[in-house]
Amino acid sequence: MKLPYILNSSGVLKLGQKRSGRNIERIFFTFAEAQEFLGVSHQTIYKLMKDGLPSHRISKKRVFLKEDLVRWIKEH
Repeated sequence: MKLPYILNSSGVLKLGQKRSGRNIERIFFTFAEAQEFLGVSHQTIYKLMKDGLPSHRISKKRVFLKEDLVRWIKEH
């Protein structure tokens, strides 16, 4: 699955989207941000991934779609 997003130091932008003074809502979370969002430990994130928590690789980074995390919370 090719994702039409780029990862930069302050978040993820859709390709071709320019940064402005406005706050752009985060689409992806980093591993640490997903931990904080779900309120779980580093080890628990790995366990959840093993149990089916969706994640994606962008280059060498593991990221989580915000909508996947919200869906996961609702389903579990």
